[in-house]
Amino acid sequence: MGNIHDYYRKNFLYEGHRMLLPELRDKVAHTCAQCKFFVRVVGRNETRSGCAAQIPRYAGLTRRVPGKLDAAEVLKLVGREGLERVLSTAGLYRQACGQFHPKGL
Repeated sequence: MGNIHDYYRKNFLYEGHRMLLPELRDKVAHTCAQCKFFVRVVGRNETRSGCAAQIPRYAGLTRRVPGKLDAAEVLKLVGREGLERVLSTAGLYRQACGQFHPKGL
């Protein structure tokens, strides 16, 4: 049977019967695209998806998170390292993180 870890990773029946804590269900069941913090960051040459939860202004949900942000505005708010973090943490089909809030609520 080779490697036991490969057996469980490739076994779809085992994957479907995992037990999850109720508070983790939202994280596993949803993607970043369904999150309130998922925004498009518009630069000069390209548009990429990002996570506004990495920006302190929007992280506490005291302000409404816009649908798209200008890259220059993000640079002013969090700097170059913050912009890289915003762009690297979100993906259209990536699993939602711990800061997940569904859109529309």
